[in-house]
Amino acid sequence: MKKIYNVIAIAALGAAAVTPLMTSCSNDDYDTQQYKGGVNLNVWGPRPVARGGELRFLGSGMDQITSISIPGAGDVTDIKVISGEEIRITVPQTSEEGKVVLHHSGGEITSLTELSFTEPISIEKISPMTVKPGAVLTISGDYLNLIEEVIFTDNVVVAEDDFITHTRQEISLAVPAEAQTGQIIISDGATPLPNWIYSEDEVEIVLPSVERVADLSGVKPGETVTFTVKDLDLVKSVVMPEGQEVDFGTEDDKLTFVLPENVTDGTICMVPASGVKVALATIGVALPEEVVAEPGDNIWSGDVIKFKGVNMELVTAVSFPNVEEAVAPATQSATEITVAVPEGTQSGNAVLRTASGGAVDVAISTLKPEAVSYNPNPVALASLLTISGRNLQHVVAVVFNGDTQVGVADPASDSFSLTVPPSLAAGSTSVAFTLTNGESVEAPAIELTAPECAYATGLPEDVILAGTTITLNIVNADKLTGVEVNGTAVQYILNGNTLMVQIPSSARAGSQLTLLSSNGSISYTIDVLSEDELETVIWDAGWVCSNWGGNQDLAWGGYDWSTVKEGQILRFYITPTMPDGEWWCISLRHGDGWNALPDPIPSQYDNPASPLEVELTQNVIDDLVANGGLVITGSEYQLDKITIQ
Repeated sequence: MKKIYNVIAIAALGAAAVTPLMTSCSNDDYDTQQYKGGVNLNVWGPRPVARGGELRFLGSGMDQITSISIPGAGDVTDIKVISGEEIRITVPQTSEEGKVVLHHSGGEITSLTELSFTEPISIEKISPMTVKPGAVLTISGDYLNLIEEVIFTDNVVVAEDDFITHTRQEISLAVPAEAQTGQIIISDGATPLPNWIYSEDEVEIVLPSVERVADLSGVKPGETVTFTVKDLDLVKSVVMPEGQEVDFGTEDDKLTFVLPENVTDGTICMVPASGVKVALATIGVALPEEVVAEPGDNIWSGDVIKFKGVNMELVTAVSFPNVEEAVAPATQSATEITVAVPEGTQSGNAVLRTASGGAVDVAISTLKPEAVSYNPNPVALASLLTISGRNLQHVVAVVFNGDTQVGVADPASDSFSLTVPPSLAAGSTSVAFTLTNGESVEAPAIELTAPECAYATGLPEDVILAGTTITLNIVNADKLTGVEVNGTAVQYILNGNTLMVQIPSSARAGSQLTLLSSNGSISYTIDVLSEDELETVIWDAGWVCSNWGGNQDLAWGGYDWSTVKEGQILRFYITPTMPDGEWWCISLRHGDGWNALPDPIPSQYDNPASPLEVELTQNVIDDLVANGGLVITGSEYQLDKITIQ
């Protein structure tokens, strides 16, 4: 037979000591103070426990625990946070006896007592797997004589005194009327932390049902309606769409009631003792109702969500936030569907869609980083920063100060490291994480300090030309050992805190300027232009052109066109004076008679984008030189400036 789960038989209290940050500890086996504040462990267990069982830890600040070290199994980071006072983990199969260690950003807590293991309670078989309330359910396994409770969904408990049979290998009992479909839990009833053993598969609890949900849209209030219902004896009430219960009668497999005068559009349900509503009939366009998601939070792509409610058989697809394609249900019944969470899902509303075009929103939220801390904090610019916490495996980037992003490669679930950008300013700085699904999550602010290596207080504001020297003011000048541009050492002169650097003639836009120090390095991105790339303003007087007026400032000796080289670019920075979408134009002519320039220059440019870029060919340059230079005309625009590059 297939064993479903092995779990513990006896619960006990745990004891803890804080190390290495605390110099003394109290024996929590005898400590009656419940919660001390900070991060403290009061109770843990059960002990003994079986591999595969669940350990619970109670105390204060438990939501700040990032990992738990188990002898023989290493660090467990898959921690179920119940509250700030309780966390739970599943005991790995490789676990060995010994002390457990709880880790948090401020240190660690080591148990005073050791983890131990006990007889392997096991569930071998549950029969039948589909059972009607009141019928007998049999659980077969081993060490079942240690079990004091059987728990059905939703927290419906059958105590040992109510078992029909109870031996080491078998428990049989009558299924409570209030039981719902779900996993079965067997419990040893120990206090304060009983051992819970979950069945691997769900036991289906029979509900009353109809072959087909009736459509009562044509039935008037006051009329009597009758339905054929399977397992009619389970029906305890009939509920109208607005929640009103109505009297009903039964005979054989027939259920009868009168539609009340105030009935509204929606779904009429029959309800058994478990409280699970089962659709009986609809009035108007039916939609899924009373829908809840299980789980509804801490989800990620690949997880399976159950959506439970009424009329769930109507759902044809589920749309997830930030995902373009809707997902069809994997399994479906009248009371629930299951759907795998698609990649890219973000927090928001999942939308359940029906064939009729209806839609029902259900709130869901994704797994987020928690218990985030920094080491060191404060941290110097351009130095290494380690970020620790829980659920960090989906972080792809860290954004400082709202606009400075640093990529993260292959983060672990509990930590990753990065270099703090040197371009940030010292002081308290906001931090946010960008996740693989595109979500942004705020993290605690961090305190930034000035770099410890040599660094520049600013970069030149003027254009940097290749082959020239730039001057920088630097701090920690005594640490400077060299300067590189694009990874190649360059000549420099250091005079006190003034640094002069020779920029190579090969440097271009996006070059990396690196200051090397005895205790690190810092790099800056600089934009370098060659002489040919330099954009020079040749006119910026400002001029409004209307009704084909003419500007001759660059004609008749106003500019020496003989100095222009073939391939250079003229840029005309223009602001239209007409409303958006209405016609305007600019036209370029030569001085002699305001005649047109040769090809490839067109006679006019209609509604061009600004700046208008015009490449000067040799024949156009020759024409400007021979015919009096450039005249600018056209209609309905303002000319702001002209540059050449």
